[in-house]
Amino acid sequence: MGREDDERVTKLGEGGRFTLGKRAPDPARPSPPENRFLSNEPNPLHVMTSLRVGDRVVTRCGDGLLAAEYALFDATQTVLRATDPVTIREAGYMTTAREALGHLAAVGVTPEFAAEAAAAIAPATLATYARGSAARAVVSRLGAHEIFDGAIYSAVTQHYEGAWLDLRSLSGSLTVPSAPVILQALHLAVALAEVPHGTPIMLSTATATRDKRPSERTHFRVILNATRGLVRALQHLPPNQRPIEIDPASDRRLREVLLSRVRERMSPDGEPKVRAHLSALEKMLETNHTQIGPLADPELRAIERQLANGNLVGVVERLDALEEAQGPASGIRYLRARAALLQGEEPPRAVAQTMSKLAQEENGFHEAVLVAARAWLAAGEDAHARYFARRVAENSTAPDNERLDALEILDATPGTNQSQIPPPMEMSVQTAPRTALARVRRFPSLGDQPPPHDVPGNTLSLPPSPWRAPPPVESRPKRATPRYVPELAESLSLPFGATESVLALNEVPTTPLKARVAMTRLARDLARDYRLWYTKSLRCDVLAVDAMQQHLTRRFAGASIADPAVAWELRRHGAFLSEILARALGSEWVDVGPSEPGYWAMLIPPTSRSWPIGRVYRFVALGHRERDLVSYYLDHEARARSSE
Repeated sequence: MGREDDERVTKLGEGGRFTLGKRAPDPARPSPPENRFLSNEPNPLHVMTSLRVGDRVVTRCGDGLLAAEYALFDATQTVLRATDPVTIREAGYMTTAREALGHLAAVGVTPEFAAEAAAAIAPATLATYARGSAARAVVSRLGAHEIFDGAIYSAVTQHYEGAWLDLRSLSGSLTVPSAPVILQALHLAVALAEVPHGTPIMLSTATATRDKRPSERTHFRVILNATRGLVRALQHLPPNQRPIEIDPASDRRLREVLLSRVRERMSPDGEPKVRAHLSALEKMLETNHTQIGPLADPELRAIERQLANGNLVGVVERLDALEEAQGPASGIRYLRARAALLQGEEPPRAVAQTMSKLAQEENGFHEAVLVAARAWLAAGEDAHARYFARRVAENSTAPDNERLDALEILDATPGTNQSQIPPPMEMSVQTAPRTALARVRRFPSLGDQPPPHDVPGNTLSLPPSPWRAPPPVESRPKRATPRYVPELAESLSLPFGATESVLALNEVPTTPLKARVAMTRLARDLARDYRLWYTKSLRCDVLAVDAMQQHLTRRFAGASIADPAVAWELRRHGAFLSEILARALGSEWVDVGPSEPGYWAMLIPPTSRSWPIGRVYRFVALGHRERDLVSYYLDHEARARSSE
């Protein structure tokens, strides 16, 4: 791939964003058109695709689709989403770090090969491609993760710009076909090897598929057949003849951004070698300038990283110790509220109120603003969520991952005049939780069903008609059932034998297969909401049941199931519960009648009969008088396992 040079090229700028710097002029070369995708203000109306490893944005593209990132997924890992009452479109792809590493290894890209390729570049040559004094100062300590970090991709020029190095020039100097894609694939292999194998990996393509046909998919096969000659090409890499010129102010901002990228990768779960490497880079990049802000304390930043990983062990004790020493600082209050939200100790509305106050007290506290948006969304107050999400999306100093999260919240909620008004700062007593009705229209067949008015006694625990379990077949030999590997709920595939055309969005399910299709769609939709609410990527396992139980307990305490909005949310949770039963325990729908979905029945092997949607109704309506959902699931699981 030939070398292409711009008069204006990207470099890292303020707050983790990429701004424009000037390259040394070359009058012998004409300049191609300016890359408009480098705008500092992301716009939800424009194409913006991104790859996330956990909560961290690894790569983004503002003018089309990413390239090397598709090597992490296969076509079956598609995330589908209803975009209107009749249309389902691709919203992205989702997998785990373990599976993604396997896909890369299948095309010859491994972390070991990436390390070999990085070591092949002469240190003196590497320094000529460094972006700014900060990268040059640590060039001898850079590993494969930093050297091949593409950061931003342009689908127009088909180049990765690079975070630490000028990868645009570096890849253009290599006589290797598809060099930009191969180098980024090496970066992805190392990045995935740093995180736990179960870490969710998500490629977001929703803005790129808005105008495509509903059945059209963006997935393509990434062919990396030139990796064998890459090491030799890197060994003979010539020095960069046209280094980027960076002014002192931009150079200082660049150092701050590189430091932020290093800190994002720090995790207590990381391998000791990786932690030592990141700590060394952090120390070398740190300056004598005192960091300001509510989370300036290194201990607070460490706790925030721990919460971002979903780890709550010891957080309360550490915050107690810090508060005793420092007082109730805003950073400590923020982390307490965030931990309470993740642990399910406080209703989402209470956390939203706390975060709203912090966002008002501390100017520039974008972390609190984003969590306020998430909490208001979990509380069913879409207008308040949009108000705070817009503040983050329009904040040029906020990191990429927070701004893209804010844009997704804006995309998931309807715009109203109320979203322009800040929420009240005082706590209010609310007897019946409000739930946005906008999502009901996405699945009108189930959303329009009249809600139940009451759950008297054990009504929903009784079948609507007599039924007897089939007699056991003694001649059938028992065989070991393979353990179910919990799937990521947001990218659930349809059951065997089903396609999206089996059930229209406005069609009431009338057969077991159609019921599975409807439940799968609802489970995907709910899983996306949990990721937006709590930064939790749910799987079809008991942990998801526990997460739902916490949310339902705090969100719908005292709610009436006769409220159509409440009934709709409970149906969605019951749908997800039914999919967990179906996929983990082999349950099947045996009674899908025209009545309220709470009466729809499933057969759970070996002979149990259950009503998952009705079970969620009962859990909310009867409160402490009803057995919790986790015990309900574990009892059925124990029966199913004992029969194997």
